[in-house]
Amino acid sequence: MQFKKGKSADDIASHLGEGTELSGDLTFTHGLRVDGVVKGKVKSEALLEIGPAGKVDAEIDVRKILIRGEFRGAIRASDRVEILKDGKVFGDIYAPCLIIEAGALFEGRCNMLEQAKSKQAATSKSPESAPKSPDRSVHN
Repeated sequence: MQFKKGKSADDIASHLGEGTELSGDLTFTHGLRVDGVVKGKVKSEALLEIGPAGKVDAEIDVRKILIRGEFRGAIRASDRVEILKDGKVFGDIYAPCLIIEAGALFEGRCNMLEQAKSKQAATSKSPESAPKSPDRSVHN
């Protein structure tokens, strides 16, 4: 077994096991795996993994999410959403990257442009990055 000095955001540091139910707001700084039930709001800049026995009914705002269990609600991921072969998602996804394995179920809407638009809006506020209009003058 190797020991690491620090944990990355993708390392699973916490586990909500089967038979456990959490209702309310949930925040965490290192990866979390859910094999129980979560209802409410989830926010983190880390990885959230919903295990095969996990059931989540929530508004989620995370960096990355892996779904092997069941999810209902809305997901906002700054990096990616992965629905693995036994995963089930009923709801809306807002993420720049969506991966759905064969055998997975996704029923809802996916918006991949929202984050691109917000990034573009942030950069277009500076005068240097403003798009230049084409020269439409007529030369004879």
